Amino acid sequence: MPGIGLKADHRRRLQSLGLIEVTEKPITLALTDKGWDRATEELGAEPPKGAGTAGGTLYVALDFLRRLIDHSGTRADDLFRMQINRDEVVAPPVASSASPAADAVALIRQAYHELAAKPGDYVMLADLRDALSDLSRPEFDAALLTLNRERGVHLVPESNQKVLKPQERAAAVTIGNQDKHLVAISS
Repeated sequence: MPGIGLKADHRRRLQSLGLIEVTEKPITLALTDKGWDRATEELGAEPPKGAGTAGGTLYVALDFLRRLIDHSGTRADDLFRMQINRDEVVAPPVASSASPAADAVALIRQAYHELAAKPGDYVMLADLRDALSDLSRPEFDAALLTLNRERGVHLVPESNQKVLKPQERAAAVTIGNQDKHLVAISS
């Protein structure tokens, strides 16, 4: 989001507290389990003094999210990974170890490790799709959504959209309202 930043000293503090994981090039931040627990606690907090109208409104929305999480039994991190299409909300599929989706996840992991110089490096989804041309697009996308729920997996958009080739744009997976072009798997 434009205008939102996290200064290096704040980022290092959150990292030292075990609340976030940081990867480099491109830099990405991800909440750890401890970070999600802390964020979930904040959802039920009272607005700080002097929050004003905008701050009060934010805390009303946060309280709604907390009640939604409590009522649905959905974990906060799962809620924020849901894909919202025009008329429906689709939770990322959870694959059992015997399902074809689990096989697709394993194939994507294997292909990723063959393409990446080292774990945690970003790989274009177009390259993964080329390496796994036997997987249908729905199978591939469902496996990516499953992987996106796992710690140590980061799907991100290309930060410089101008450099994307048509096949890289076409290979993107849409999560929420954003096309993701790259994946990094560190675990």
